[in-house]
Order: sequence, then C-alpha cells, then structure tokens
Amino acid sequence: MGLRPLPTPRRPLLHRLVAPIALLTILLCASPASAAVLAPKSYGGQTKWGTYAESRSAGGSCSISNGWWGHLVLYCGGSSGKARARYLFALHNAGSVTAQVNFSGSHRGAVVTTKRISDTKFRVDVTLDSAGRAEIESVMIEYYCHSSHSGH
Repeated sequence: MGLRPLPTPRRPLLHRLVAPIALLTILLCASPASAAVLAPKSYGGQTKWGTYAESRSAGGSCSISNGWWGHLVLYCGGSSGKARARYLFALHNAGSVTAQVNFSGSHRGAVVTTKRISDTKFRVDVTLDSAGRAEIESVMIEYYCHSSHSGH
C-alpha cells in the first residue's frame, strides 16, 4: 500500500496575503525619519598628502621637514620637546568619521588623535614627543554621508 501525503488545509487567498500586505502597508506609510534609516547610505572619503598639513609646530629637540614624494617627516633627537602636524578636513553631510594615517617605515612613538570640531570640520593630529622619526605619507578620513534630501 502506497503512502499518501497528508491533506493540507485550504486557506482562503486573503489569509495567505495578510502578512505581505501588512508589511507593504508599513513600508509605504513609514515616516521620513525611518525611511532615512532604511535608505542606502553613500560612502565618502578624503586624502591629504603628508606635506598638506594645515599647521606644523616643533620645539625642543624636535623638528619637521618635507620628505620625498609629499611626505612629512617628524623627528625628535631626544625626549625634550615635541613635533605636531595638524590636518583639517571639511565635511559635507557626514555621519561617523574614521581616520587613518599612512606612515612610511617605523613610526614608534607617533600618536594619532582625532576630533570632530563641528558638523563641518574634522581634525587629525600626529604628534611625536620622544626620540624617533615618523614619516607621514598621507592622512585620510572615511565616512558615511547623510542623505542630502530633506523633507523641510
């Protein structure tokens, strides 16, 4: 005797479509705020060569000089003083920002700090305050862009 499949209950068409209809209704009636969350975000970034620092400062046994190919060299001959290069970036509709400093060779002792100064400016500082050398090739920031569309 062959096996027969169990009978499946027949459901009216409306019952099978309730969940998809409800989901579609929720998506169509979503507020602009929630639509912004669901919308794809664009990704942006900026890069500056090492020598394109907005400002440079050095004192004590430390100095700053231009290297080859747009690199900036921070050098400290001892532990007195410090050298700092500051990079400023303009932001346009940027969300969270991450920074990366690309060094050439060893850069022991170099400290990178970042700060969002305002909605439209982001700062990256590279500081060396101990004996050593740090050659900055480039500084880059990456960020997600907010939608430029506004419902106002």
